[in-house]
Amino acid sequence: MIYNVPGRNLTLNKTEPGQQPREVRKLFQQLRRRGFRLGIDDYLALRDVVWAGFGLLSRDDLRDVCCLLWAKSPRECEILTALFEGLEIPAWDILQQGTGQDTQQDASSGTPVETKTEVAPTSHVQGALPPISLDEKELPKRSFVLAPLLPLTHREIAQAWRRLRRLIHQGPLTEIDIEATVAQRSRSGVITPIVLKPRLRNISRLLLLVDRQGSMAPFHRLCEELSIATWRTGKLEHVACYYFHNLPVESANEEVLEAVADSFFPRLDSILAQIEPASGGYVYTDPGFFSPQSLEKVLHAHATDAAVVIVSDAGAARGYYNTSRLLDTIAFLKTLRTYTPYVVWLNPLPDERWKKSTAEQIARYVPMFLLDRTGLYHAVNVLRGQPAAIERPL
Repeated sequence: MIYNVPGRNLTLNKTEPGQQPREVRKLFQQLRRRGFRLGIDDYLALRDVVWAGFGLLSRDDLRDVCCLLWAKSPRECEILTALFEGLEIPAWDILQQGTGQDTQQDASSGTPVETKTEVAPTSHVQGALPPISLDEKELPKRSFVLAPLLPLTHREIAQAWRRLRRLIHQGPLTEIDIEATVAQRSRSGVITPIVLKPRLRNISRLLLLVDRQGSMAPFHRLCEELSIATWRTGKLEHVACYYFHNLPVESANEEVLEAVADSFFPRLDSILAQIEPASGGYVYTDPGFFSPQSLEKVLHAHATDAAVVIVSDAGAARGYYNTSRLLDTIAFLKTLRTYTPYVVWLNPLPDERWKKSTAEQIARYVPMFLLDRTGLYHAVNVLRGQPAAIERPL
């Protein structure tokens, strides 16, 4: 098959689907493993588009066509581009560019003549870094593909939150109530109008409180994926996400710590009843901390009879035991308990990193789980009402 592409005549053999270039099939499989919603129709669509003459000018042209067909968001386009760069050029005559040769025509005969383009040597600029020469090194043919592999995929997050359901009949009367209709006709003995009822709606509400910056910096991408997937595909009635650093509350009353001042790593069980709830502080609507909001107003608007999820390492990243932070955390948890009993903590670090840190003590007062697929499912179970085994409930 011959295509008329500006500047050249291209020949491409029309093959069967199983004979498509191996690298393209490999790209398709890699995208599916990373959660892209692709089927055989999407793969055949690329074949048909290439047969129609698109994506034939260069390697970048083919990459753009793949993004248009297979990427459904800028995030997916970024992943596809990174994977595409690690592939070898498909064995198509149409992709032979960048060889350093130009094709010109002889003015007398009109036949094409190949001429090599000379590349001027790079001169070293005084004060700059010296040029790197890799002539004697054997470089791998494939380049590294730095595509993020998170412990949670977009699909897994959506599936977990869809299990958080509080169904009630709400809204206009649009569904047939079969039991009520049968009961009414049985009582009357005649055919009566059908009885309608509202549709079932999920009224579950969620408040996400995400620790930001500091020791949580390595987990920013994971937290963003969690908040975006929860908001877009969780199918909850309302999702609110706010950010804080370490703790959203201001310092609690530290006078109660005098009773345990003699211990290097004190437990606060003996003074737990003396710790008062604290709600004076601020959270932020953006991860850059530019739009502060009063914590008390946020809890009143979004935490009342809702599910609250705190995402933080709780001091486990640095392995410190901070008594003041533990005090403030308990005061904050007591405040949350006045609004809702459904509170869980998601920690991006594994539980072996919690030992001998503030996180180990916080896990004694609130259900704390690892931020992965299993931990998220356990957290949703607790938010649904399943009892959680914690050592010291507040």
